[in-house]
Amino acid sequence: MHMSRKHLFLVIAALLLSGSLRAGYRVFPNSHFARIDGIKLHYRIWEPERKTTKGNVLMVHGFSGSTFSWQQAADSLTRAGYFAVAVDVPPFGYSDRAPRQNQSVTARAGLLHNFLQQEFPGTAWHLAGHSMGGGIVQAMALMYPESYESVTLVAPSLFSRIQKGRASPPAWMLIPGLTAFAGNLAESWFITRSRIEELLTSAYGIPPDKKQIDGYLEPLLVPGTARGILHAQRFREEIAEPDITTLSVPALAIWGENDTWVPLQSRKHILEKAPEITLSVINNAGHNPMETHIGEFMSLWLHFLNNL
Repeated sequence: MHMSRKHLFLVIAALLLSGSLRAGYRVFPNSHFARIDGIKLHYRIWEPERKTTKGNVLMVHGFSGSTFSWQQAADSLTRAGYFAVAVDVPPFGYSDRAPRQNQSVTARAGLLHNFLQQEFPGTAWHLAGHSMGGGIVQAMALMYPESYESVTLVAPSLFSRIQKGRASPPAWMLIPGLTAFAGNLAESWFITRSRIEELLTSAYGIPPDKKQIDGYLEPLLVPGTARGILHAQRFREEIAEPDITTLSVPALAIWGENDTWVPLQSRKHILEKAPEITLSVINNAGHNPMETHIGEFMSLWLHFLNNL
């Protein structure tokens, strides 16, 4: 049967909208998708090798990361008997790029909390977050302490207290069409292989290999990523007021000694407000110790989890 160009276009559009066709997207064998509060989330599941599960762990990546950031840690967790889930925080990885979603710390915390409640009802969780994701899981532990058994903060964007309300975007973002133009320009000129290699070298403290560059670059090449990042400054409203002094969940903070992205020294004054947080520092590690120093990282983390 002959199909006109118009009909072919409609079929392709329908497939794209349904998520059945994701040209250029990396879909992993353990990938899953969920729609939470109207937002599509991509997440991955790693089943434990043992029949008896020690616990359930949610892992949240940092800025410009994805579930790829936690692959090594997830494999180690399953070997140790834990059920592991990593999620892509919009607009990163393979989650939603909708431009008008609330990308504040507490809104993201609420989104991921609702995700766990919908997809895994009645389940208790250990939380782990890296950098930006560290701030998100910190907020989750403060906003919903009854739902979480522990929180592990990896080079986190730690905060003392967040105030409710909407942030005012830069004036240039209010000019019609300028944010979209800037996003398109960034996707063409900034998100490149050489740039990602340069950024990873800075974060890791050592040159990344090809697999690591590809693992970060491919999700960032999904159309709409840069625009989604820029829109975070326009649509950002905190929905709660978490305060670190109220932390009641067992907590571990892991930092790399040579982290120049979120230096430990820059967050020590916040850690002092929550002395119950156990602090561990990995020698010679940079900003991503769960990737570059996996053995030392997992030894610290599993010791913490296994002794709760």
